Amino acid sequence: MKQRTIGRSFSLKGIGLHSGQPAGIEVAPAPADSGIVFLTNGERVPVSLASLNGTQRGTSLAGVAVVEHFLSAAAGLGLDNLTVTVHGPELPVMDGSALIFANALLEAGPVEQPADRHFLELEEVIRLSSGKARLEAAPYRGFKVEFMVKFEGFGEQSLIFEPERQSYLKEIAPARTFGYLEEAEELKKKGLALGASTENALILSQKGYVNQPRFADELVRHKILDLIGDLALLGRPLRAAIKADCSGHKLNTELVRRILAHDRT
Repeated sequence: MKQRTIGRSFSLKGIGLHSGQPAGIEVAPAPADSGIVFLTNGERVPVSLASLNGTQRGTSLAGVAVVEHFLSAAAGLGLDNLTVTVHGPELPVMDGSALIFANALLEAGPVEQPADRHFLELEEVIRLSSGKARLEAAPYRGFKVEFMVKFEGFGEQSLIFEPERQSYLKEIAPARTFGYLEEAEELKKKGLALGASTENALILSQKGYVNQPRFADELVRHKILDLIGDLALLGRPLRAAIKADCSGHKLNTELVRRILAHDRT
């Protein structure tokens, strides 16, 4: 299997989910074996664990926040090498999902490159836990995620996603980020969710959904979307069966750390 990039550059504009400030990206093709690299304020930020800068309400790299939705789209479409120039403190939230990013990447024309893809394969099971959250990665011939979440007022949602059998573009990419209406003011006091609205997020309340969900189980689908984006910090596509129970960005990125620590290739 060969590495892939895109055939032409494109740009997207919007606002930052947390900053509420104008944000934009310019996405360009990149050479084989260069990986995905963000350019921000004159700095080059490779997508890697070494660049990780925070996991509060999103995954942030040095100098650029909320990268997981874009990285999920790239990984979901099997793209390995991209250069992304970022304008603003974070990537634009767009509609709160990975769909706009994925569609733009597809329209830019994925291009196969001469170099082979370098898969990361596990030799043993890795298990992590933090409070009620559990995360496990086991050796597997391909890639599969089995995810379960439970949120107050919405009960349990679970889903198994395997990209060889299901469509990332249809089943995962449209699922939006979400949050409770009741915690909005507290988040804003912390400088978070300043750009959040019903236009770019699925809003929850103790009484139910504030705006219309795209899927009956949109919450767990978005958690799978986030996990795929966080695993991009591995720098290589992963072959593994993942089981997740209420995991979030912090535990996801700790799994990346543990996988890399065990990697002998």
